[in-house]
Amino acid sequence: MAVESDILQSFLVDNPAVEFIRFQWVDYSGVVMARVLTKSFVLSLDQNGQKLSTPSPILTACLVDGSLLIDEIHSGIDQMWPDWSSIRVNSYHPNTASVMCFVEEGEQEEGKAFRRCPRSRLRDVSLAAKAKHNIDLLVGMEIEFFIIEEVNGIVAPVKTVPHVYSTASLRNNYIPILEEIVRAFQQAGIKVRQFHSEGDSGCYEISTEPLPPLQSADALYFCHETIRGICAQHGLRATMFPKPFEKHSIVGSHYHLSISKKDKEDSFLAGMLASWRGLAAFYQPNYDSNSRLRPGERVTWGVENKTASIRKIRSGHWELRGPDATANTYLALMAIITAGLTAVESGKELKMKNATKIMFAAPLGDKEAEEMGIVDHQPRTLKEAVESLNADEVLKEAIGPEVIETYINLKTKEEAKMSQMVPSERRTLAMALF
Repeated sequence: MAVESDILQSFLVDNPAVEFIRFQWVDYSGVVMARVLTKSFVLSLDQNGQKLSTPSPILTACLVDGSLLIDEIHSGIDQMWPDWSSIRVNSYHPNTASVMCFVEEGEQEEGKAFRRCPRSRLRDVSLAAKAKHNIDLLVGMEIEFFIIEEVNGIVAPVKTVPHVYSTASLRNNYIPILEEIVRAFQQAGIKVRQFHSEGDSGCYEISTEPLPPLQSADALYFCHETIRGICAQHGLRATMFPKPFEKHSIVGSHYHLSISKKDKEDSFLAGMLASWRGLAAFYQPNYDSNSRLRPGERVTWGVENKTASIRKIRSGHWELRGPDATANTYLALMAIITAGLTAVESGKELKMKNATKIMFAAPLGDKEAEEMGIVDHQPRTLKEAVESLNADEVLKEAIGPEVIETYINLKTKEEAKMSQMVPSERRTLAMALF
């Protein structure tokens, strides 16, 4: 407590212009939630050793469209535990800072108050990797997004040259905005490697340096909000939704995951692959996440193969190409790391062969897949993904019922609700949130 309080006090001394602090968390539908507190109230809570109280269950009460799961609501309160090590000034709104919170659920059984908290679970699995296996984990992010504008009620990407990497796509009025965004990341202590066009009008990618999983997820959400905030200041919008436009590119959110124990990499990879189909419920959790999939796409891995589900870059370093920005990144990383560590613990053997074929034009055939030890297709729908998660007994046991049962219940109801909407309604909703 004293250390946390010291971090807050030091931050406020260094940033005297801050008047408001956003207490943020990410719920099970993947939506970033916030309450904006005055500095005086934050200091009062800190001085009295109190936490911010909210209605329960704040993590699991809403579907992605904001509708309440009435059966899940009960009396009681949850409490927000700010992790002051995550506090950052919002440079696009410099009198405001944001901090990510752990959520303590007041109505859970004794000893389980944090078991459904996504941040707590990601922190815990990262600590377990170190304590049990001496494995250090790092995660780097590729942040893809469209800059968009609304003209006469029509939402469309801003006009730029639609070309991958071309300098022509940098000759426009939006590059100064991208540079402003990158500067904001770096001013907040988030190191950036590069940015470039992504092959479509108004579509760009910013790549960040790797961080430990919890810090990387925190940084990702800060980056998302910064991109949206700065674009809004310029009269524009930004979206990371996987398929915001019918006739334009798809948008991903690739994770670069690395482990320090190279002698465990094959087992870790085998664990991810064995559960990759069920894990899709976490890393592609939106009704329309499957719009990024190619016909007949299978669960594969390949050395420097960008058409594989998991691209191996070097020993112990993979690019996970499935995730998109509708995921609760804390839950997705927790589940993926859990799958890998479970396989490390059991000494699971990597039997699937390296996929060298480039699969843009066509998927692997049945015979070729069988010879390579490839058994699963990517789920084609959210319903398939949730059913696959429910069928993965190894992963379910490793994660535990507190998260699994709640998540499957929420996503099952969300899928049913979203299926009643037409695609344009779902896109409008998702582009506002993601």
